[in-house]
Amino acid sequence: MSSSARLPVRQQTQEIIRSRERQASLMKELVSPKQVARAIGASESSVKRWCDQGVISTVRTAGGHRRIPVNAVLSFAKSHGHKLVQPEVLGLPPSTTGAGERSLERARKRLLAALVSGEDVLSRQLVLDLYIAKHRVSRICDEVLAPVFHEIGDLWECGDAEVYQERRACEICLRVLHELERLMPPVPADGPVAIGGALDLDPYSLPTTMAELTMRQCGWKGVSLGSLLPAASIANAIADIGPRLVWISVSHADDADRIVEAMNQVYEAARKHKAALAVGGAALTEEIRRRVRYSAFCDTMAHLETFADSLTSN
Repeated sequence: MSSSARLPVRQQTQEIIRSRERQASLMKELVSPKQVARAIGASESSVKRWCDQGVISTVRTAGGHRRIPVNAVLSFAKSHGHKLVQPEVLGLPPSTTGAGERSLERARKRLLAALVSGEDVLSRQLVLDLYIAKHRVSRICDEVLAPVFHEIGDLWECGDAEVYQERRACEICLRVLHELERLMPPVPADGPVAIGGALDLDPYSLPTTMAELTMRQCGWKGVSLGSLLPAASIANAIADIGPRLVWISVSHADDADRIVEAMNQVYEAARKHKAALAVGGAALTEEIRRRVRYSAFCDTMAHLETFADSLTSN
């Protein structure tokens, strides 16, 4: 396929990146100093002073009024030890204070029950509380979300959970992760680009979404391309976007030969365009690993974060 034939794809993908950058730097929700004061239990005059001092990232309306992105409020609250006393003012669940469930193990147990029961609001509260309590996204993914879905899978296989409960839990979790992304600080304008996804025959989008957020927290412009992706399409994305890092998540691998062929095709595309390839996933068995080429094997999000950091520290 010629480069001109792929031009619309390139334009669309670049627009996705630009859109996510705009969304991160200026969330749809901009709040006033009065609302921030109510949310964190401070005086409005103190909030205005922090804005004017540059302690809280602020924008001005056409009329000169201060407006504050919600992600800037959360960054300030996390770094200065303020609890959210009225989180609903920021559009968060009423019980999301940052002073709630801070133990990853206790949160895991409560989140398992909440997801199986389909409790959307409680699931949001548990995950967002952990983030506001300064747990890194990689730890939340590795020590809470991944174990929870492993347990849900076990319940399903044993007949103790219905298929709809597992699917519903995935949908709830995806919504929570997308909300969490909007609450994260903006990625630096000069941040390196990373893309990734899951190959065809692999319908699971949750792991690649976790990878995207992990990359964004460590300063990368991470973009998940989704699941069920043909290797040739990923290769085209690498050529179009020019990322420094590519990740592939393998959560389903019934056809090992096809997976090996696809992953090696992606590796060759990454190598051609001087990008590193990180692979991981619950279905990436030792037998498959021996037959594929990659730059790094990351069996946790923390490993992916460490590998990404190693690329930018050189």
